[in-house]
Amino acid sequence: MKTLIKNVNVVTANEVIFNSAVFIEDGKICSIGTVDTSAKKVIDGKGGYLIPGFIDMHCHGGIEIDFIDATAEEMQKIASFHLSHGTTTMLATTLTAKESTTENCLKTFAEYKKNNPDGVLYGVHMEGPWFSPKQCGAQDVSNMKTPSKAEIERIKQAYPFVLRVSCAPELDGGMEFGKRAKELGVIASVGHTDADFDTVCLAHENGYELMTHFYSGMKGTERVNLYRVAGAVEAGYYLEDMNVEIIADGRHLPDSLLKLIYKIKGVDKISLITDATRGCGLANGTESFIGPKEDAMPIVIENDVALLKDKSSFAGSTATFDRLYKVMANVIGKDFVSLSKMASLNPARLLGLKDRGEIEVGKRADLIIVNDSLEIQNIFHKGEEVK
Repeated sequence: MKTLIKNVNVVTANEVIFNSAVFIEDGKICSIGTVDTSAKKVIDGKGGYLIPGFIDMHCHGGIEIDFIDATAEEMQKIASFHLSHGTTTMLATTLTAKESTTENCLKTFAEYKKNNPDGVLYGVHMEGPWFSPKQCGAQDVSNMKTPSKAEIERIKQAYPFVLRVSCAPELDGGMEFGKRAKELGVIASVGHTDADFDTVCLAHENGYELMTHFYSGMKGTERVNLYRVAGAVEAGYYLEDMNVEIIADGRHLPDSLLKLIYKIKGVDKISLITDATRGCGLANGTESFIGPKEDAMPIVIENDVALLKDKSSFAGSTATFDRLYKVMANVIGKDFVSLSKMASLNPARLLGLKDRGEIEVGKRADLIIVNDSLEIQNIFHKGEEVK
């Protein structure tokens, strides 16, 4: 069906085209700025901003469901929930669990993908189990293991939709793991790591191109025998080609650090992520858990973030992507081009998605209309309006 979105300020990868229009047909953007009178459906944007749909590379779940033990139907429920907040493409993210639990999750995702080949869930991000117990956060130490070249080869062959893996590169086999992952077209990301500056630099040379939830689950400068040693955080800043993802929920990182990351890394190397867990969508004061039901760790939702019950660590976020967009707008101002790069274009480029992530003729019509207060007014997934 032909659809015309008129009376909108169109946010492209380079500029905002004010008082414009976008014409959609067969799920793709056909023209920008041209008012086609043959459209069967006309949407009045009411002077809002038309931005690309959000792309979330790191999301565990929401509404009391986690991908790690969800059914295919429940995976669709998670996807629909986040789609209602503007996420049009997502990587279903696992966490450290028993090997059998993770394998079952991947098999279930294969079932989802078979029935939803072009759905919101595009692929899988395996966040672990190849982590350092010293930087475990809310990950299960008892199921952590060392990585190997053979393992990433087996995973990619069995589950080609695994597009990203997070790993502590200092572990035995970590460098070979990252190098082989890159050769196989899998994003290798430094995460839950106790590595120092030099080790992360070496990891970058061996295929690691992203840092998992920057600052969280990694160390900064510390003293070793009185002498300061730079950590993973400093390496993330130093390496110009290293990408970082940030949980811009207003809780994991204060505005001061968000400003620092934005200033030093630059807009083209930052991707926003929710890191949402089952607690996403639940009210403050609600008790829940993180991880699979069989090895659940109790959490509580407090001050709009998930915490382990003993308050020793964050346990993922409760943020939907529209919240990230607002937080970053508060930090950098309403620079819609920069905001949409961090929310859409940068993750699309990392994932090799050439058909989405920006508003351009020929691209998929994954679109959002927001008003001046950044509240979502309309969502379009593959050109179809989401009710």
